[in-house]
Amino acid sequence: MSLASIPAERAYEIGRDTYPAIDLSRDVFIMFANARAETWKGNPDRAADMYLACACVERIPVAIAEFLATFGERIPLYLGKLARNADLVAEVRQILVTRCVIGDPDKPPALTAYSATGSLEGWLRATVVREALAINRARDRNEGEVEAALEAQIPWVDHEISLFKQIYSEPVSRAFATACAGLAAEDRALLRLHYVDGVTTAKLATMFGISRATLIRRLAATREALVDGVKAALKVASGVADQDFESILRLVKSQIDLRLSAVLKSVEDV
Repeated sequence: MSLASIPAERAYEIGRDTYPAIDLSRDVFIMFANARAETWKGNPDRAADMYLACACVERIPVAIAEFLATFGERIPLYLGKLARNADLVAEVRQILVTRCVIGDPDKPPALTAYSATGSLEGWLRATVVREALAINRARDRNEGEVEAALEAQIPWVDHEISLFKQIYSEPVSRAFATACAGLAAEDRALLRLHYVDGVTTAKLATMFGISRATLIRRLAATREALVDGVKAALKVASGVADQDFESILRLVKSQIDLRLSAVLKSVEDV
């Protein structure tokens, strides 16, 4: 062991300091690090990367949400010119979620192959580019086709709702951000994984170690808590007239799924 290298125990402490919201067992991490001793070589620069990777392999929801929040938004940067195809970016992101980070009940996530030789971001960049090239070879895609089709289906035909959307867009956005930040880290992780990253309730149930029915109830309860938080934030927000409040609340409920994906991406420590 060189003078610059550190033991696995110290690497664990660095990881905990870097990601305090992620509760990872010391023994589990030590085992993970020791299995990569020959490639990691005690490099302190890889300590936090190993901690996050190990926590994701253990399917800790907050860790997976943190991983996707940190690296998921960088996929277009990794893909370069390929990122002009919005459908390709979306498909690569879904592969990242399902195959690389979460895996299947009978198959571990590809993240288990991370050896800590290089940075976690470097491993991810190589994986993202490889998957994108494979998709491109399989078929051509029309840029923005899916996104445009989805946007065309958003039912903003009601004139009152449309008007309120224009007038109160900023207060509602602020209220969503405030309400999201007020949720527990694990609840934010649950919402982000489902609404932003598209993880199914079946996979989430496995990840959280509960039945699918219980998971669905928890998801519904968290949504309701978020709506209550938005309502409370709007009551103290400037610029929302009393007579418009109930209409604004209907707007919030009608577009909660749409706003969640945008707002959760901007909330720190998701």
